[in-house]
This record gives sequence, structure tokens and C-alpha cells, in this order.
Amino acid sequence: MNCIKCGEPVGEGFKFCMKCGTPVGSQPAPGPEASAPAAAPVDINPQAPEKPSIPYYQPVMEGGNITLPVGRKFRVRCPDCGHVQDDIKRDTTAGFPCPVCKKAYAYGGQLLIYRMGCFYPLYAAAPMSIVIDGLDYGRITNQESVRIMLAPGTHTVCCGNIGNKLSNQFQIVVSPEYYNFAFKFNLVYHGPFSYPGRGIPMEFTQCAPEEIPDI
Repeated sequence: MNCIKCGEPVGEGFKFCMKCGTPVGSQPAPGPEASAPAAAPVDINPQAPEKPSIPYYQPVMEGGNITLPVGRKFRVRCPDCGHVQDDIKRDTTAGFPCPVCKKAYAYGGQLLIYRMGCFYPLYAAAPMSIVIDGLDYGRITNQESVRIMLAPGTHTVCCGNIGNKLSNQFQIVVSPEYYNFAFKFNLVYHGPFSYPGRGIPMEFTQCAPEEIPDI
């Protein structure tokens, strides 16, 4: 079957043309002899405006502490009050303050995590947790990138549902020589019976920092 408007082949069971959006089975637009003017086509799949991509920034080490440029987003888990929240770098120092108790700490490295996009609505809507050293480091949503500041030393990293199911784990060692780590997290759709409550297949893999978008 071909689209009556643009002639593009339409797959079996499709309700709309994937090229121009014309509904399958629609009547052809009336010819010039028709008295009523043809209605303008309606875009049934409007695309959201593409947001500008943020160029990747290689962090700088100064005296064993990592620094970021002003305006970059980061996340910390305060060593004092335990609060987890995203914040924006507002100065050029190596300090990253807690948004709640305002105590600032310097960190030896960064952990970048990108949650890859999932088309299945139930998976896409489910927020997942970032777990480092058994502690909750906040949520990560569909197609979100997160930068987490880490202290020097050994850390165990994974993602998933705390208390239910977690992904495979990685052990990383933050040091002045190795201070920039990146991972991709993905929820793998394997059919209608792999939904939250019965376990979601997860992939947690290491990647190059340059592969993390908008960070």
C-alpha cells in the first residue's frame, strides 16, 4: 500500500504515513473542480525544537582537585548532611558547595552517566537511581546526562532500583592520574512482561567521556 498523498510505501498495520503523516485510508484531496478548498495538512507528529548541544569539556586538575567551567551542571552528595542535588558551577574555584548546608568541598574526579533513550513508555517514565558505594546519589531519567563529583579513592558504581534490582557494578579508582569516568545506562525492552516489578533488563557499560551528550 502506498500513501495517497506522497506515494511513500506504508507498512502493514500502520495507521499513518511515516513520511508525511497522512492517515491511512484517507480520501484524496478534492481536485481543482471542487467547490470547497482543500484543508491544509496537519502535522500529527510535531517535532520538539532541537536543543543546542553542549560541547564536551575536558576537566582540569589543579593541585589534585578537579575544576569545571562556570555554568556547568554537577551533582554532589554532601559528606556532612547527605543531601543530593544538582547545582550549577558559579565560580572558577575547585570548591563545590552543598546547596543545603552550604559547606564546600573539593573533589578528585568526576563520574559521567548517560541514560540512553528508551522508546517503551513505561520504561521511559520510570526514574532510576544512581548508586555509589551503596548510597543513593539521586535519580536519572530517560535521555538524561549526569555529572557526579567524587572524592579520591575506590568507588563502586551501578544504577537501577534500590532495594529491588540493580545493574552490574563497576569499581573505579579516582586519582590524579585517573579522574574522568563515563558510563552508559540502558533499560532493554524485551517485551510486555519485562516491566517494573518483574525486573527490567539493564545494561551498564563504560564508555568514553566524549560519548556523553550535553555534559
